[in-house]
Amino acid sequence: KNKDCVGWLKVVDMDVNYPVMLTKQNPEFYLRRDFNKEYSYMGTPFMDSNCNIGISKNLIIYGHNMKIGGEMFSQLKEYEEESFYKEHPNFYIYTPDGKTRTYTVFSAAVVKDTADQYNLTYATDEAFESYLKMCKEDSAYDTGTEVNAQSQIVSLSTCTNVREDERFLLQGVLTATDGGEN
Repeated sequence: KNKDCVGWLKVVDMDVNYPVMLTKQNPEFYLRRDFNKEYSYMGTPFMDSNCNIGISKNLIIYGHNMKIGGEMFSQLKEYEEESFYKEHPNFYIYTPDGKTRTYTVFSAAVVKDTADQYNLTYATDEAFESYLKMCKEDSAYDTGTEVNAQSQIVSLSTCTNVREDERFLLQGVLTATDGGEN
C-alpha cells in the first residue's frame, strides 16, 4: 500500500507495533505523517535516510516519544531497567519478503543527540568493532550479548523528554532470520 514501507517493527508485550518507513527524497517526511502520508502529530517510525538496507551495518530508526498515551517509541524507556530487558531481550522486524528478523538487545543508553552512537560510517571492521564496544560501554547495563565486525544492528532512537538534546537509544543485533522467500 505504501512503497516507502521497508518493514514492520514489533516489541512483544509493548504497544511498539508499527510500520517502518524510508524515503531518501525527504528524510524527515514521516516525522509528522502517517502510513497513508497524511498529517499526523505522532508521525510514523522512519529509518535514517543514510541507511542502505542490505548494506549498512547499522540501521537507525527514529520514533517519537509521546509522553502521554504511550504511543510510538514512548515505552522503549522501560529498557532503562535491566529487569525489563531480561523479560524482553528481543525485538522483531518483519520485512516485505516475508522474513522475521530477530534482534537481541545489546545496549540501552541515554545519549546526546550528537553522540557517536549515531555514526553510520565505519572505515574498517576494527572501526565498527570499536563503535560496538563504545555502545556496550555506554549501556545502562551489560546484556552479555555478543557483537562483532560481522554483526548487523538496528538502533531505535527516541527523545527522552527530559532534556532537549538527549535521546534514548535501544540497540539490537540480528540473531535470527526466519521464513520468507529464499
